[in-house]
Order: sequence, then structure tokens, then C-alpha cells
Amino acid sequence: MDARIRNHVLWAGLPLVLLLSGCGNYSITFEVADVINAWGDDVTREMLDIDVLCLSKSDTDEHPEIVNGTVRANQWFKARDEDDPQFSDISVKRIYALRRGEAGEKRDTLLGEALLSARDREDGKRTTTIRVSHPQYTNGDSAIVIYGRFSSQTGIAKTPPLVIQPPPSWNTDIVIKVGRTSMNVVD
Repeated sequence: MDARIRNHVLWAGLPLVLLLSGCGNYSITFEVADVINAWGDDVTREMLDIDVLCLSKSDTDEHPEIVNGTVRANQWFKARDEDDPQFSDISVKRIYALRRGEAGEKRDTLLGEALLSARDREDGKRTTTIRVSHPQYTNGDSAIVIYGRFSSQTGIAKTPPLVIQPPPSWNTDIVIKVGRTSMNVVD
């Protein structure tokens, strides 16, 4: 086979190889501070529920308010708690959760327990890692959106979500630092 043809065939097959190798699979590591989810002093700390949304282009087209950050955590979790039909078109397979409760209680894929402050963890670890799968990781209009159920003195805090758009195509390890009242993506 001619070298040019062989190179063309190899490059043409690369997207298929990447797709089959699971490049849409992400590892998200949450690094917790000594105290997380505390609206006041250390005594006010609580477990922190997390929702990770792996949104396709059609999801972001249907719900631009999620991707542009105008739907804050208090609104997202209230809608989830009340089974509000507003977001019911987002597939359960694309909502990953770390929360209290049992699998099947909510419209999500439960991956584990809610996050604890580092000082409250019996194992002494500061990190929790989950794995999620994104249906359209190569589409620049798709997104990964992460909500934390941070507490305030009067209920769920009005914190903005972390929006990662487009999802990273090569570095599939995402690290999130979690503090008293917010989360940040580590570059």
C-alpha cells in the first residue's frame, strides 16, 4: 500500500479508535478542605451533595440557562427535590450524583455518598474520585456542569455551577477543590 494512502487510512480511523477507547469517560476528583459546606463557623459544616451533569448539544440548546449559570444551585436542587418537570428531559444517565439516600430515590445515577469535610472523614483521605461518561465529549457545544448543595443560613445557597464547556478532549482527569462555600476547577 502506498504510504500516502496508508497515512490517510490511519488518520481517517483515528476518531473511531478514540471513540472506542472511551475518551468520553472522565475522572472527576473532589479535593475537600478541612471544613466544607459551612456557612458560619466550623460547627455549621454539613455533608455536601454534588450533581454532575454531562450535557449533550441538544441538552445545552434546550437548557441554555444551566450552561450560562443563571440556574443556581438553590434552583437546581429545589427542582430536583420536587421532581419539577422543568429539567425532566435531561436523561437520568447524564445526571451523576454524590448524595445521601439510596439509588433509585431520585432521577440520577448515584455514584456514592455526599462529600465530607476532611476532618470528618474516618479514612483520612481528602479526595473522592468518580467516573462519568459524556455522550458527546467532542462536541464544542456540549458541557459538563457541576452543582454543589452548599448551605446558607436560610437554606440552599445560591451558588453558581461550575461549567466546563467544551468538555476536555484529551485530559480526561478533572480536579475540583471544594471549600467552605464554593468549588473551583484546578487548572
